[in-house]
Amino acid sequence: MIILNTTFHVHSSVEDKFLRWVRVNYIPQALSSGMLYSPSLARILIDVEPESASFALQFSAGSIEDASRWHDGNGDVLRRKLSRVFGDRIVYFTTYMEKLIL
Repeated sequence: MIILNTTFHVHSSVEDKFLRWVRVNYIPQALSSGMLYSPSLARILIDVEPESASFALQFSAGSIEDASRWHDGNGDVLRRKLSRVFGDRIVYFTTYMEKLIL
């Protein structure tokens, strides 16, 4: 199983709005693709920057090809929307991982 993890660093001034946007828009649209499942959103408990919070959003995918296809297609569209809504108050990066223990 593949885990698609996107880490977001969010300025505190937009944290609540960001969390709502992820729950209402990002997660449902990602799931509707049929390529991703089992979303998980977690707060990262170490401080990266003052006046910011960090979050890890993870989805499972059946294969690296599905994860890559979603990331480069539907995911790219969602990340561009995210950038339009929040501008430079959010930065993010994505990591592909393979789950070793089930």
